[in-house]
Amino acid sequence: MYRWLKNSLYVLLVLSLLLAACTTATPTAAPLAEVEEVEEPVVEEEPEAEAMEPVEEPVLIGAELLVTGMVDQELTLNSADLGDLEVVTVTAEHPKSGPGDYTGVRLSEVLAKAEVQAEAGALLITASDDFTAEVPLADLQACADCLLAVEEGLFRMVMPGMSSKVWVKDVVKLELIAGTAAEEPAMVEPVVKDLILATTTSTQDSGLLDVLVPLFQDQTGYVVQTIAVGSGQAMTMGQEGNADVLLVHAPASEKTFMADGYGQERKLVMHNYFMIVGPAADPAGIKGSTDTVEALKKIFDAGAAFITRGDDSGTHKMELALWNKAALEPAGDWYQDSGQGMGPTLTIASEKEAYTLTDRATYLATQDSLNLEILFEGDAALLNVYHVITVNPDKWPLVNNPGAIAFAEFMVSDETQALIAEFGVDQYGEPLFFPDADKTDADLGLE
Repeated sequence: MYRWLKNSLYVLLVLSLLLAACTTATPTAAPLAEVEEVEEPVVEEEPEAEAMEPVEEPVLIGAELLVTGMVDQELTLNSADLGDLEVVTVTAEHPKSGPGDYTGVRLSEVLAKAEVQAEAGALLITASDDFTAEVPLADLQACADCLLAVEEGLFRMVMPGMSSKVWVKDVVKLELIAGTAAEEPAMVEPVVKDLILATTTSTQDSGLLDVLVPLFQDQTGYVVQTIAVGSGQAMTMGQEGNADVLLVHAPASEKTFMADGYGQERKLVMHNYFMIVGPAADPAGIKGSTDTVEALKKIFDAGAAFITRGDDSGTHKMELALWNKAALEPAGDWYQDSGQGMGPTLTIASEKEAYTLTDRATYLATQDSLNLEILFEGDAALLNVYHVITVNPDKWPLVNNPGAIAFAEFMVSDETQALIAEFGVDQYGEPLFFPDADKTDADLGLE
């Protein structure tokens, strides 16, 4: 009994030891369904930053501009609120920095809203630093893309085709004024600068165009290509669209040119006179003739050498008309054709000791190199009248019509007419041309 009890206790001891060993061993994983979910520790994350709006450049709210002076409605414009004016973007070329895009309102609309008074003649632009620039109102009216732009909250002027000095920045005031003669007008650069002038050789050979063309170019920005030919050839160029503007002296042919629709506008510019020159010996004895018809009859009867231009120029047309008036048909060895302009024709006549018909201006300008004298002049029939004609853009849309109009207006302007009146006086003691812009064809006996 004791032995059995002892053995039993021994078995129980062993079992308890085994049981204790099992409880310290790594437990076998239980089926997933029986495993109790263990919550992961909660890690508090920083909240995601909200999407941020793009940062815009700061706008200077409150930049203001005053439109004042000779207006019926004074305006105060804010750069952040241009009211009911249409905001546009234009591409314009700055004289120094080149092309760029500008946003704002058209200056013409600003002026229209301000109701500019009729007496106003210029716009005075003032910047915040008191810098000022003046622009003739006429130049602004001709500038469709002139803009009152907004740049970084400030007003600025965008003035295509004008001097950089009027592209004023940080503008605070636009004042309409009467305009001052002392201010140099801002030149509007032409869109198409090249201008073709077809003209008679006399205006070139006399030196008149050497004075007038550079002045016109400086004042307007146009670049003139002068083609000096006879008036007939000049008008042919106009008929074919190969010239923009004509300066010619063949009134009868000019009227036909206009009637056929090739000319847009014709303006009287100036006149001088034709005359007959020849060798000092005067072999035909035309000195003292009572009129041109008598002088030509003497040359014809004597068979004295006569050089005709034969180039359908205004001078050639006049000569043929005078022979026709005398009822004569010149022909023969004595009547020779130069086929050239007035200057070369005079040179040939001098070399051949011949007579020729010339305009006064070309003869006086070249007489020092000639052995020719004035033998007959003063007849009213020798009147030589010049007109400027713009080629009709309805016939030839590609002609430079703005440039042609600008040249025509330049030729009849007070300044140019005064220059014409004085041209030649210093050198020859008399003018080579007489200005006529204040007259009509009828005043000169052409109608």
